Amino acid sequence: MNAGDDQARSARHLFAGTFYGVLSTHSVEHSGYPFGSVVPYVPGRDGNPLMLLSHLSQHTHNLDADGRCSLTVMEAGEGDVQTRARLSALGDVSAADPSEELQRYFAYLPQTRVYYQQLGFRFYRFRPRRFHWNGGFATARWFDASRILRANSFDPETEQQILAQLNRTDAEALLRALADGVAPDIGIAAVGIDGEGLDLRVGDRLWRIGLSREVATAAEAQTVLAGMVGRDA
Repeated sequence: MNAGDDQARSARHLFAGTFYGVLSTHSVEHSGYPFGSVVPYVPGRDGNPLMLLSHLSQHTHNLDADGRCSLTVMEAGEGDVQTRARLSALGDVSAADPSEELQRYFAYLPQTRVYYQQLGFRFYRFRPRRFHWNGGFATARWFDASRILRANSFDPETEQQILAQLNRTDAEALLRALADGVAPDIGIAAVGIDGEGLDLRVGDRLWRIGLSREVATAAEAQTVLAGMVGRDA
């Protein structure tokens, strides 16, 4: 893997596993000025983020008038923010009907179900065009969307089968093995998996764990996950 491929993989992991970012839209109220707000998102099955936005929010009004925007995410951590990886995506947001992705979205962010059912929040899909990546000194570069976005390797039924098996056996062991400092009484559930990573809901936060190698089938996923928790497949 060359440096560009390695950076693209790191950028994909950050984008797929941050789950919130700064959304910058074109202000309707103050024409010509950008408006930034923090919004949560869940990667859709096509790799494009799904957002559940209030019809009352300023950024939703802005997007309904002009869907062009940017979404910036940053690696978590402490200390100098300029040493952390960050990724800015330029693209377009439009209203979406997530249909079969509803349950997947609410598995990631269960607290938002009431926003959708009772408070009039609506789904939007962000379709990035280009990404600007900065992973540290001398790493800043542009990537086309095709280098960062990945459609899910698994159909919904297969994904749910993998997650059900994992939640019966290994979700907690996997997190305990790979993440230090997680309190033993915090609830853990595997909520999503794709070809490169596993997404866990840990208490009230989301946590992405990169797979040790890319997978394309349920059997491959089970083998890789078994290896990561140190058991036979």
